[in-house]
Parts: sequence; structure tokens; C-alpha cells
Amino acid sequence: MAVFIKLLGGGGEIGRNAIEINYNNNSILLDYGVIFNSEIGFPLNVNLKKLIGIIISHAHLDHIGALPLIYSSSINPKIYFNSMTSELMNLLLLDFLKVSKGNLQFDETGILKIFEKSSNVPFKYDFIINDFSIKVGNAGHIPGSWIISVEVKNKKILYTGDFNVYDTKLLNGAEVIERNVDLLICESTYACVNHIDRQKVEKLFIEKVLETLENKGNVLIPSFAVGRSQEILCILQKYNIKYPIFLDGMARKASSIMLKYPEYFKDYNLLKSSHDLAIWVNNERERKRILDEPSIIISPAGMLKGGPALNYIKKIISDSRNSILFVGYLAENTPGREILESHTFTTETSKEKVKANVYWFGLSSHTDMKGIIDYIKEVNPQKVMFIHGEVERIIEMSKLIKNNYSIDIILGKTGESIEV
Repeated sequence: MAVFIKLLGGGGEIGRNAIEINYNNNSILLDYGVIFNSEIGFPLNVNLKKLIGIIISHAHLDHIGALPLIYSSSINPKIYFNSMTSELMNLLLLDFLKVSKGNLQFDETGILKIFEKSSNVPFKYDFIINDFSIKVGNAGHIPGSWIISVEVKNKKILYTGDFNVYDTKLLNGAEVIERNVDLLICESTYACVNHIDRQKVEKLFIEKVLETLENKGNVLIPSFAVGRSQEILCILQKYNIKYPIFLDGMARKASSIMLKYPEYFKDYNLLKSSHDLAIWVNNERERKRILDEPSIIISPAGMLKGGPALNYIKKIISDSRNSILFVGYLAENTPGREILESHTFTTETSKEKVKANVYWFGLSSHTDMKGIIDYIKEVNPQKVMFIHGEVERIIEMSKLIKNNYSIDIILGKTGESIEV
């Protein structure tokens, strides 16, 4: 019998990753996420009668957000993740339910069932699900993130999830856990884009932080709760910043989880010391006092779509001594993107001019085009399927790879199946 890969989501788009691997009337599922456009988009349905296991690459909602739909049914397959991912998943799924205000097709029961059927796997491990031999290792994306290798019927499939080949202050770069595979399923968020050297970006970031503080201003860093907020704390600690540093929002809960798992981090002592020096914000009364002196505030949401960052933003934008430092991806039609591009901030009742300084720094947890190509060369696959990226960029990068390497390139399309 043949091995088939069906893409249930993630083809030609950034989000809702979901890959079904079928063999001998059984299937396993790699991730089952959602996509955020004007509305929440879910992946295609999975055949639950054939599904014998689910493996989760990491805890971001675009890789896990649709899982409660599966576990709201009467068929609940076993699900595999590591302990870090388990706790972060629970945090993010419950928050997803809360902020969606009842507009999802599941409730808390569907989330709880995920963890009733779970199997916590060590961070680096090999295990078996029927005919499927699984190997997992560090993806370098966020704490707990996995590269996943699947071998079935002498066919080897390697799935990057979201990955970063470069070391950061927080994590070591992605591992090559398998070589000479039949198919590499590879994310391509930054196809056709190469990042600026990270050390240079960090130094420029610190320069702008200090410039603002020395000018008696405040620095607001809207940041993703899981991974990016902790990375920023580590950078500030590494450069020995002496001004008050405040940590707010869901980043506090995420940090509390991460601090329990020293073995997942490149330099746990740096992570721990950076959090010891940070001031954890606990209530509204504390938030009101923070801006009374020059300080740094790290707070979700990274794109300013919600979270405590919005509690600070109105005061921050009104003073030219202050700065807003964006440190992650800013999707179109988000308040963060609007501030960066037009220096305006729109509320329900008004549009306000942003007088504060606004900067963006490429501290991405996704690898760039050079990293993608270098990883492909190391893995040496017969075929590469690109997913989790913009079609135009994928096409251009694919041309470059085809012109230089003897590798078949597949542009992943949601709904299509291929034989390995």
C-alpha cells in the first residue's frame, strides 16, 4: 500500500497547519491549527475513523487552535506533545476561547479532553504509533517546539513545523534529526527574505531603548506572550540594562511555565536572572504608576490586537519622548501595522496621531531564506513541499532552489493529496 500526504491546511497561507499522513487505512495528523484573517479559519475535516494519533509541533494557535473540534466528538485519538508544549497549549487554548467570546464551535470541554487523551513525550525522543515510527527534536522556534520525523513503509517524511536554524538568546537553532528523506514538509514564512544579522539587530534595539530612557521617555515593547517576551528579557539582561523592566499580561503566565523546564533552554541561568530582575505587573493600580518614570514595558499583544499593551498605548503615543518597539510579525489590518506604517492609532471612536517614536526590529523566531536553503541541503530530501508561506514568495524561492539543486519542489495546496 502507498503512503499519502493530505494537506488539510497551511497551503499557500500562513496559518492553520494540518498535515494528514495516510497508510494502510490508518492515519496520523501533524498539527491542527487555525488562521486569523477577518474571521477565524479552520482546516479541512480529518477522517476521524482512520485517525490513530496526533503529534503537535508547538503550542501556537495556528498549529493547535482547531484541536478542540476533534476532541468535541465521540472519537478521541491519542495526542503526543512534550510537557512544555502541553502547558502552553492549555494556556493559549483557554485564552483563545475567552477572547473569542463564544464565537467558536467548541467549549472548555473540548479543550479538557485533549489533555485526557494525551501522552507527554520527552523533548528529544523516538516512539511508535502502529506502523508509524516517530522521532522528534528541537525546532528552535519557541520553547518546546519540535521538528518531527515520520517513517512508514520505508518512506521518510520530515516536517519542520515552524523552525529557526539560528541560535537566539533563548534557544539553540533547529536540529537536523533525519537526512536523505523522501519528503521534507517545510515552512516558508520568510521565503525570499534574509534577516539582518541578529547581533546587529540586537545592538540597534538596545541603542533605541537607551536613547529613549535617557531622554526621560518610556519604552513599550508589544510582544508575543510565548517566546518573544522571554527573548526580549534575555536580551535586556545580556546588555545589563539598569532601568526598571516591567512584564505584563499573558507573558507572565507563559514565563511561569517556562521557568519550570531548565532543560529546554540554551542558557537557563540567563532566562532565570532576567526574570528575577523584571517587575511582574499584577493589577491596574500598578499599571497606572509605571509610566511615572522612565521604564521598559514588555506586554502582549504583539500586534496590539488586545492585551494589557492597549492599557499603555494611549499615554505612550501622546509623548514624543516615548518609543514603541515592535519585535515581531505585524499582520495587515492590525493596530500594530497601522502604527508602524501611518503613525496613527484607530480606536472605536477616533483616530489619533502617534507622536512617540516607532521602530520595528527583525527578531523573528522563523528562519529566513538562507536558513531554509541551508537546512534543505543538510537534509538532502528527494522532494520538498513548501507550506506556511505566501505563494508569490514560495514560487520565487523555488525557482532559485530548482536552478541550483536536484530537488523536486511541491507548492503545497490545501485539500490536495500526494503519494510519497
